Amino acid sequence: MATSPKKETPDSGVVHNQPTPAAARHGDHDRIVMASRRADGSMDQINPEFIGDKDTAIAAAKEQLAVQAVSAVDVAARGVSAGAAEDGAGSSAPDAEIQALKEAHDKAKDAAEAQAEREVERLHQGLGE
Repeated sequence: MATSPKKETPDSGVVHNQPTPAAARHGDHDRIVMASRRADGSMDQINPEFIGDKDTAIAAAKEQLAVQAVSAVDVAARGVSAGAAEDGAGSSAPDAEIQALKEAHDKAKDAAEAQAEREVERLHQGLGE
């Protein structure tokens, strides 16, 4: 049985971070419900467009950025991402260092949620709106 020759298509195996010039001219972009994020919290899509329910997209982005921001505060403050208590003994009195960290968490979370809402508001393309 004869087979037709395969068409040669370039397959570099590389995922492009930027669209090709031809794709850019035609408006290549990612339609997303929830963004993929780089370590700095910025979106990792090509000209993203949020689709679907706007309130759901805002809630997802707020949660995603808040968790990432709070984790970044922990890493910056402690130099580690997780760890056990040094002596294992608990205390009922709030530790000033822990209170300061909690306040930094809250501040980072609020800023991240505000960023999420701004991004979705700017990039959401509602259906029939």
